[in-house]
Amino acid sequence: MKRHFTSIRYEFIFSMTALFLLFSSIVLSIWYSELKHEAQTTALQNAEHVLQVSNTLFENQVRDMINVAALTTVRSTNSLSTNILNILSKKDLSDSEIIGYRKSATDYLISLCSFKKNLNGLMVSDFKGDNSISYGIPTSFEIMQENQWIDLIKDSNKKYIVIPPHYPHKWFNTKKDLAFSVLEPVLAYSGEKIGFVSVDISAQLFQECFDTSSSSPSSLYVINKTDGEVLFSPTLDILDMARGESALPAIIRNLKSEKGYFYISDKNSGKLLVVYNTSALTGWTTLSVIPEKEIVLAFTNTSHKILLITLIIGIALILCIFLVTTFLTRKIRLLTSAVKNINGDCLDLPIEITSQDEIGSLFLQFKAMLDRIRGLLKAVKTEEAAKRKAEISALQFQMNPHFLYNSLNTIKFLANIQGIHNIGRVAESLSSLMHISMDDRAFLPVQEDIHFLRSYLEIQNYRYTNSFDFQLHYSEEIMDCYIPKLFIQPLAENSLKHGLVNRTDGGILLVEYLADENNLKVIVEDNGCGITDDRIQEIMHKNQNRNAGHIGIYNIRERIHLYFGEDYDLEIISQPGLFTRFEMTLPIVVKDEVENYV
Repeated sequence: MKRHFTSIRYEFIFSMTALFLLFSSIVLSIWYSELKHEAQTTALQNAEHVLQVSNTLFENQVRDMINVAALTTVRSTNSLSTNILNILSKKDLSDSEIIGYRKSATDYLISLCSFKKNLNGLMVSDFKGDNSISYGIPTSFEIMQENQWIDLIKDSNKKYIVIPPHYPHKWFNTKKDLAFSVLEPVLAYSGEKIGFVSVDISAQLFQECFDTSSSSPSSLYVINKTDGEVLFSPTLDILDMARGESALPAIIRNLKSEKGYFYISDKNSGKLLVVYNTSALTGWTTLSVIPEKEIVLAFTNTSHKILLITLIIGIALILCIFLVTTFLTRKIRLLTSAVKNINGDCLDLPIEITSQDEIGSLFLQFKAMLDRIRGLLKAVKTEEAAKRKAEISALQFQMNPHFLYNSLNTIKFLANIQGIHNIGRVAESLSSLMHISMDDRAFLPVQEDIHFLRSYLEIQNYRYTNSFDFQLHYSEEIMDCYIPKLFIQPLAENSLKHGLVNRTDGGILLVEYLADENNLKVIVEDNGCGITDDRIQEIMHKNQNRNAGHIGIYNIRERIHLYFGEDYDLEIISQPGLFTRFEMTLPIVVKDEVENYV
């Protein structure tokens, strides 16, 4: 089944399906993003419009109350407002004059305020509270004095001051009693402040202007961003002020200008769109808070329908691709099935494809290839028969290294019987060399390396008719250390061939294995003809022995760097006519660490 689904037909179907899904995903993503952006833009425009209408309605009501307060003390030919100024400014009035002024002023206030909706009360008073005229139930002088609002309007240069919602009297503290106040200074004819006008507006005005919960998914809040106080929260409280963990502090931190909008995340309500506008009249900021899920809710049904249509089109497309690919790949499937049956016993194609397309060309190529394979198989069988005869003949004359090793031991045994001990020692040394050479280990213990080098030098001593002496020095502490095979023997061979070759006697070859701090140092030194500095540089940086019968010094350095890195190397010190010394520095390698370098 797995092999069946890896056919070119299914690969094409899967590829086309993947391309369709990719294309559909890209188109749907772009469409969703654009539609979401359009919905957010529309929601933002609607929120700004609602905010503007609500603010305008609220400000018009407040401004109307401010105008009422201004009319009470305006300096004009109106004797009614003049009577109020007379009460506040003149201190030498008789009781009958005060009563007359107060009655006419009270009637004037009633005429101004009688039909003002949401106006709870109005009071005109001096700064001490001795002379005051009021309408309705305004905020008491004592409460204003306790909250220092009177001092605020007295010392301020502002035309008016807006006081946040509060209870006008200590014994009126229900929600319906909440009111916010506008205080204006009263000026005498000389321009001096002689008192103030306080207008109390019912907090129900917030409800009338900003509570849009019945017709909109948004909620309007009114806050004083200076101290973060919430002046009004609607019935549909999206921020859930009663919870005590609302996003309001984060919202206040984002109020960077007088108006604008931003998005913020709330733990319970999710992502929120916040549109805000600060009133130039009151200084309060109105917030329109809309959950993002409400913004995209309008096009959710449309997106579901489009996804369903896309799914249906995708299924129909996959079915069409399956039928088309099945028809187009029928020839290649026939050819594939026929090729699968080809083996050593059957080299024929049991089908015939006559089409002129690529499949027909491929069929002809397969057919021609099978004809060539049949001819090659016949030639190979003939060649294999001849090769087998040659191998049998070669095996009859083959002599392996083990046979040669055993023969050397036989020579050693016969030489000792005949009393020819030098031949026995040479045979024994050669046998040791072959034994280590046939070993496939890359690293040897220092003890075995010394034994190998000693056998080599004994043979060379016979070869050079005892024209040199050799000495091997080593410390017992490094005998169990490991060293790469055939690192030291080429250096000794170099000393014999190039340093001591012209000496007939008195030649000395010294080899030392010693521990140098945390390193293993090997020194090969001879008292031969020496090497010049130029020649040393040439030897160290060029493979001089590429075609020679042994590994050159250049190659030894390459092996050192390959095994141990650039921190370890081979150094040549020489004095022409006196000596040559090779100093090799290697790390100390114990048995358990050999695998790290192989």
